[in-house]
Formats: sequence, structure tokens, C-alpha cells
Amino acid sequence: MRRPVGLRELSAEGRRLALAALVQSLGIGLFTASSIAWFTRHVGLSANQVATGLAVAGAAALAGSLLAGVLADRHGARQVLATVYAGRGLCFLAFAFVTDLWQYLLVTLFSVAFDRAGPPVLQALVAAALPEQRDRSRLLGLVNVVRNIGLGLGAMAGGVTLTLDTVEAYRITMVLITAAFLGGAVLVLRVPAPARPAAVAHRPGDGPRALPDRHYLALTGLNFLLSFFDVLLLVAMPVWVLDHTSAPHAMVSVLYALNTVLVVVAQLPVSRLADEVRRSSRMLLWGGAAMAVCSLCFAAAGAVHGGASIALLVLAIVALSVGEVVSTSATWNLSIVLAPPQARGRYLAVFGLGLAGQRVLGPVVVTGLLLGSGAVGWIGAAAVFVLTGAAAERVALAGHARLPSGETELTRP
Repeated sequence: MRRPVGLRELSAEGRRLALAALVQSLGIGLFTASSIAWFTRHVGLSANQVATGLAVAGAAALAGSLLAGVLADRHGARQVLATVYAGRGLCFLAFAFVTDLWQYLLVTLFSVAFDRAGPPVLQALVAAALPEQRDRSRLLGLVNVVRNIGLGLGAMAGGVTLTLDTVEAYRITMVLITAAFLGGAVLVLRVPAPARPAAVAHRPGDGPRALPDRHYLALTGLNFLLSFFDVLLLVAMPVWVLDHTSAPHAMVSVLYALNTVLVVVAQLPVSRLADEVRRSSRMLLWGGAAMAVCSLCFAAAGAVHGGASIALLVLAIVALSVGEVVSTSATWNLSIVLAPPQARGRYLAVFGLGLAGQRVLGPVVVTGLLLGSGAVGWIGAAAVFVLTGAAAERVALAGHARLPSGETELTRP
């Protein structure tokens, strides 16, 4: 009998992967809280140079995630994920000794490349270790929960470094971050190596499967839009609250905290719903609808004042959080199910380009199109989210229907 994946009932593999996610997210939280001060106050870079370096590295790192997917298929996701964690840890150690812009750019390029490579390889490892859709959706949900907790705890711990504000404090922090990632690599290596999937015969006319088919590519593109919850929260929300509503400026922090709490509380229960293909596909429609409600609430918050504006902003973040946990739970399952097992690493790496592309292009789209158009931009975004969710549902179902029988996983245990 299969073992259900939950907070109290995790397989040994699941416990190690969840603990690895917690440990490395603590490191990321530490780095996020203290890195800007380190680079600007002690290395001598400007905030604009730091941001430009991250943007350039993010665009260049897209190819790195594809390479990681190929390597995962050839050498196993466990070994590649451990290498990714260790490599990123060493990059953080190198950050402690950069002295100029070019050194910063070089280390940032490698650091972001390892960062982008991690999620699809982790998915590939979870898929290989847990064959049941229900189990792996729950584990990925749990990983996301502990990651958010780790980010918050790490950010709070970073306050100690900021208070001390000495070169030694920042370098000790970088060493601790390195240790966190190396610890995560060790935990990943302790996961038993999953069996390699056997080659699957394809139907005549299918052609080579080195690259994803058109349905998988279409779903990747649609996920680019459905994953805009990230940039709406981090970029659009603070600008809209501060410049277009009458809400107190402190609402920005309140709304960030509300999103974190809702994701931590709701992610695991919602991930349990993504236990078969049809329901996961329908969840894409629900996610798009929730993001549309979020957009309309933001638009309305700019047209009213006082308590009404605050209430609408809270509703917007609640809807955004629902869209986030629903869409991510669905895409975790579908991106695995629709990928042939023997090429899963490559497929998941391609699928990850949707989220990575949103991180690179999202801020430009949001600031140039959405916020620049005011309430009309939010209403247009609502229409886009509804259409995207409906299209994603149809594409996912069509893609699953076209899978050869040997590659189609059971939709019910």
C-alpha cells in the first residue's frame, strides 16, 4: 500500500527533500535580507548595478536550466540537483570576496544559473522517487510551504547581520549560507537513486521526442501568464498601493505578510486536489479566474477611499494567493504527467522557462503596460487571466489525450 505524503507521514525520501528545501531556503532568506547592504555599503556597487546584474544574469541563465534538464535525463536528477545546490553554495561563498563590478557580474551569472536550474530538476527527482501523482503533488506542496517558512526565518535572521553591519558579519553570513546549501546537497544525495525509466515506444508519426510537443510548449507559454502572481505581488502591488490608492503605506507590508501566511496555510491542502489530470486541468481555469478577481479588486481599490480601499486590497491579495496555490499545484502535476519519463528532465526544464521568463519580462510588462494604463490595465489583465486559464485547461486535456498509452500514468490509484 502506498504511503500518503503529509506533514506527519512522509517517506524517508520526502523528509530529506523537504528538509533540504528548508535548509537552502534559510540560506536564501539570509542572502535576500543582507545582500543589498553588502554590495552597496561594503563592495561599493550602486543599487542600479546590483539590479542590472541580476536582470542580465536572469536572461542568460535560461539556457542553464535547459542544460540541467538534459544532464538530469542522462545522469540522474539526484546527482544534478546535489550539484546545483553545492554550486550555488560556493557562489555565495565567492560573493563574500568580490571587490568590483565584474567579479560581481561573473559570480551572479553562475549563482542565478544554478538557481534557475534547481526547480525543474527537483520536480524530476520527486517524479522519479514518487510515482503516484497524489503523493508527489503533496510533497511538492509541502516543499513550497517549508521554503516559504525558511525564507521568512532566514530574512529575520539577516536582521542581525544588518544591525552589526561589518565586513566580518557579512562574510560570516555568506559562510553560513554556503553551509546551508552544502547541507542541502548532502541531504539530496541521501535520497536513494530512483530507477531509470525504460524507453517507451512512440506511435508512428510522433517524431523525435528530444523537444516537447506543441501541447507542452503551448502549456509552457500559458503558464508564463498564469505565473504572473509573482510579479503582481512584488512589483505591481506596492506601486499601486503607494501611488494609486488612499491606503496607508504600511499596507504594503501587511499585504506581503498576508500572502505569505495564506500560501503557507493553503498550499498543502490545495495540492491534495491535484491528484489526477482532469482535476488538475480544471484547476488552471480556477487559478486564472482567481487572478482575474485579484485584478478587478486592485482596479476598484484605486477608485474608492478609506476602509473600502483597504478592504479591496485585502481581497485582491486573498484572490492572488488563491490563484498562486491553485495554479502552482496544478502545473506541478501536469508538467510531470505530460512529460515522457525518459525525457522528463528536458521537458520540465522547458516548462520552467515560463516562470523564469516571467521573472525576466514580468516587471517590464507590469510597469510598461499594466500600471501605465491605470484601472483599464487591471481590467485588461483580468480578461487575459480568464482566457489564459480556459485555454490552459483545454491544452492540458488535449496534451494528455495524445500521450501514447505507455507514457500515460494512472489518473486514479
